[in-house]
Amino acid sequence: MSGWLNQMLQRMCNDPVLGELWSAMKMGNQSSRSVGIDSYRVLGLDRGVADDEVKKRYRELVVRLHPDTAGVKGTEFLFHLVMAAYQQISKERGWR
Repeated sequence: MSGWLNQMLQRMCNDPVLGELWSAMKMGNQSSRSVGIDSYRVLGLDRGVADDEVKKRYRELVVRLHPDTAGVKGTEFLFHLVMAAYQQISKERGWR
């Protein structure tokens, strides 16, 4: 059992998407002032990206991180982080 868990954790550590999310979550931890999380960085995108690219990336991350499809326990927080980032971007861009 521990071998399987170690393999799963290793794959998670090497996953570029999860790495991006982890970097976005750590943002601001090294500063004494409060810094919000950059929604675009959570999704691994630049601010100037087209709407279609934002939506495509969101769908990719939701499928990868959804608790029912991730294949790994503990992705719920990341899943909710991606959803919150997408909601923020959709408000900024006036999609609603």
